[in-house]
Amino acid sequence: MELFQLRYFLEVARQQHVRKSAESLHVSQPAVTNAIHRLENEIGVPLFVSSGRSIRLSPYGKFLYDEILPFCESLNSLPDRIKSLRSLETATIRLNVFAAWFLVMEAVREFQCIDTDLRVQVVQNEHMELADISVSTVHHYRSRKKKTDSLYVCTEPIYLAVPDIPRFRGKDSVSLHEVADLGFIQLTDKKYFRTICDGFCAEAGIYPHTVVESDDPSVVRNMICDNMGVGFWPEFSWGNHHTGSILLKEIEKPECSRDIIIEKRNANNDNIHVQVFYDYLIRYMEIYRKKK
Repeated sequence: MELFQLRYFLEVARQQHVRKSAESLHVSQPAVTNAIHRLENEIGVPLFVSSGRSIRLSPYGKFLYDEILPFCESLNSLPDRIKSLRSLETATIRLNVFAAWFLVMEAVREFQCIDTDLRVQVVQNEHMELADISVSTVHHYRSRKKKTDSLYVCTEPIYLAVPDIPRFRGKDSVSLHEVADLGFIQLTDKKYFRTICDGFCAEAGIYPHTVVESDDPSVVRNMICDNMGVGFWPEFSWGNHHTGSILLKEIEKPECSRDIIIEKRNANNDNIHVQVFYDYLIRYMEIYRKKK
């Protein structure tokens, strides 16, 4: 049972006429007749019976028609489905985001209003090498390689979130010594941001009294907003908005910041959406920084 035999059989079943089927298939009438006969000989039953000048399906032919029609229709649509899959793939951007979460997601939301067909997959996976764009962080960016069109580095301010009390009101900035007596809400020491913040404290000569630790940045952020302790606040990652119960203050000594690295990978060079969104994200970051 060969595929072309099934195609010829289906067409004859639809047309109920061999000559018309041959014309529709753009083959000779004997070719259709021979294919049907070979198929009947292989199966061992008649698939068609005469009906005047036309033919119609036998009970066996009707059974075969019902069985193979979904398969053949699926097979015929396969090229278009593959093209659609390719189209979906090229309209998808894979983002691996470890820093500047707030700004990156704001950029994604605004860009999707412009390009409604764009699909974005956002993950946090340090082992994911196939990401189209990665957003990571270091304390201070140092590299022998020069920055290129595929690599963008900017500095993210890190503030101190403190209670909205008279002690801190009216101040543009605070030093870490001023909050050494307060409880800190922090990420666990498994997180790189915690390592950076511990370095700030060591440079200031204080050992923070940590009252809560969590692996989840959203938990740390929410507990700080609930005024359960003071904490370091990365602006691009957590935003500059906050509840009325806390204040965000610049840190006097030491200067607290980290570098955000946005890198366009080479995993999907033929996806034009990647380049367009990468350029948009860089412009978005620059505009945000200039507003500050």
